[in-house]
Amino acid sequence: MDAPQQALADDAARRNALASHERSLLVEAGAGSGKTAVMAGRIAMMLAEGIAPRFIAAVTFTELAASELVMRVREFVNALMGVASENGK
Repeated sequence: MDAPQQALADDAARRNALASHERSLLVEAGAGSGKTAVMAGRIAMMLAEGIAPRFIAAVTFTELAASELVMRVREFVNALMGVASENGK
């Protein structure tokens, strides 16, 4: 039996970041807090809603973080489209 999932203290802010696309958003939090997942999810949702990629910008502080963001966006978009990812996830 799976343990019930506990809501995060910032769950409402995370949901708002994913759903509200009419304004820019600053995601600021500590390491390992889920910033990349929120940003990737937001970008994937914007693409799913038909927002053209040329109107979407994301800024990271390192090239490694940018690479991770691109990979996560690709995974989210593939999941939304029902496409299996390249690494079998």
